[in-house]
Amino acid sequence: MATTLPEITETIDNAFLHTWYEIRKEAIDNILDANVVWAALKERGCLKTQVGGRFIDRTIKYGKATATAVQKGDILSQGETEFETMAMWKWKYISTHVQRNAFDDQINSGPQKIKDLVDTKLTAAKDALNEKLEDDLFAAYSATAETTDKAIEGLNELLPNFANRKGGAASADGTVTYGNILRSNSWWQAKYKAMTTNPEVNLLGDMKNLFNTCSAHQQSPNLIITTQEWFELYEDFALDISQIIKQEGTHLADLGYDVLQFKGKPLVWTDAAKQATTNYNQMLMLNTDFIEIVYDPNMWFAMSEWKTTPLQTDRIAHILCACNVIGTQPRRHGRLYETA
Repeated sequence: MATTLPEITETIDNAFLHTWYEIRKEAIDNILDANVVWAALKERGCLKTQVGGRFIDRTIKYGKATATAVQKGDILSQGETEFETMAMWKWKYISTHVQRNAFDDQINSGPQKIKDLVDTKLTAAKDALNEKLEDDLFAAYSATAETTDKAIEGLNELLPNFANRKGGAASADGTVTYGNILRSNSWWQAKYKAMTTNPEVNLLGDMKNLFNTCSAHQQSPNLIITTQEWFELYEDFALDISQIIKQEGTHLADLGYDVLQFKGKPLVWTDAAKQATTNYNQMLMLNTDFIEIVYDPNMWFAMSEWKTTPLQTDRIAHILCACNVIGTQPRRHGRLYETA
């Protein structure tokens, strides 16, 4: 007996869903490992789960108690000091789709053809998700990232370029925020240093200065990201050759990425690190203990059911991600930037 069209459609629907959830874990690993910075953040344990919730919220400590010298007759201090506040980020959503046609289903209804169709379509979807995640992680700073922008808040939101460290010109009214906290608060800003002229001579000194500034009285940065040009300059001109020995046996090295060291911390490069609006070089010194990629496991590379397009022979399923990148202490990070 001939197979009916609904049976063919159901068979291919199930083939897509079953195949995706069989390869989903491997697909997630491949997508996140396809970019050196995503791979580095993953290796550092930055992926955190949160099931549901209207916001992603964190308690932020910013104040400290004070003590004063006193003697007989002095009036002792009083008043309660605020030590904490709440930061909140919105969920951001990423979507790609898989689309097929009933006529394609008929052509590809044999077992091997179904497998080929599934592989082709799902590979295209994986590539689209990988490209989107890479682009968003280094997307240009936006004063509306928290309000109207749809994309995840990447590293240029956590530590914007120097001109926008307080929110830029749009913050004149004091309304631009990160994590719903005003960027104008000094304790909610990263550290910055402009590259001294002639980076061939001054790159190492500027790196030392920014690293020590970020490390003052607190933990040091543990991941350094730069452009290919500065990566190669560091490799050529670093004075202490022991500092630039390539790392071996780490997750990043195993993936084939070149990883140097600065003060014992991994140093990697990516083309995406060029400043988005000027194409200038930059270097980000990050403390990944205070960076989180928060995702909802119930909507993390999850495939929807297949939907029929009204009055057409197309069927569409979507792969959805609910996530955002957050930083709970921007002052732990630093940016070395080129001005010309």
